[in-house]
Amino acid sequence: MGYRHIDTAFAYGNHAEVADGVAAAGIPREELFVTTKIPLGKQTRPQVLELGTQIPKQLGMEYVDLLLIHWPNRDVPFDETLGALHELVERGITRSIGVSNFNAELVTRVNEISPAPIVTNQVEFHPLLFQKTLLETCEALDIRITAYSPIARGQVLSDSRLTGIGEAHDASAAQIAIAWLLAKGMIVIPKASSRAHLAANLAACDIRLSAEEIAQIDAFGDHRRLVDGPWKHFPLE
Repeated sequence: MGYRHIDTAFAYGNHAEVADGVAAAGIPREELFVTTKIPLGKQTRPQVLELGTQIPKQLGMEYVDLLLIHWPNRDVPFDETLGALHELVERGITRSIGVSNFNAELVTRVNEISPAPIVTNQVEFHPLLFQKTLLETCEALDIRITAYSPIARGQVLSDSRLTGIGEAHDASAAQIAIAWLLAKGMIVIPKASSRAHLAANLAACDIRLSAEEIAQIDAFGDHRRLVDGPWKHFPLE
């Protein structure tokens, strides 16, 4: 279909399956963009460097394009983790680094101390969770937001506000949600469990929402966060 971005993590426990899928696809490695993530409990320098040695073994590739801190950890200084990630950049294990689930204050802090550029902050973001301050902060720092759970784990599908906008574009509510995120300059990584949904998600790239429609979605005012729990060390936005 044209998908070339693979998002995984050590915590997902599926590196071997990703490696098998990449090998079976037969697509040249340089045409793929592969992201993985350092888990919450393994962010000391020795732990990060050890995980770096596991990337070629587990994923069957010499490097990843992006390596993220999966969740901010209060028990390990950020400069220690970021320094280790920078070492992995210098070794060619990853081509870039970033963070995930960092609020505006934290992303500002790590951007100031990181020896390598922070290229993205991957967070839950969808029309039912418009994190305006976080988006504006990342834009000011030249850090792209990567939106996970962009269709709110299916909750946008029954939202009459989105289905109404979709009618004007002959599109589903899920496609409108994706188009809204893309219109704001975000990287969008929807999960799909069927070939039909894969195709529909990709087709959302061709939808052009009007400024009025974008403003309408901006004004929803929901704050429906779906990924949260006692494991996190810092508040989310």
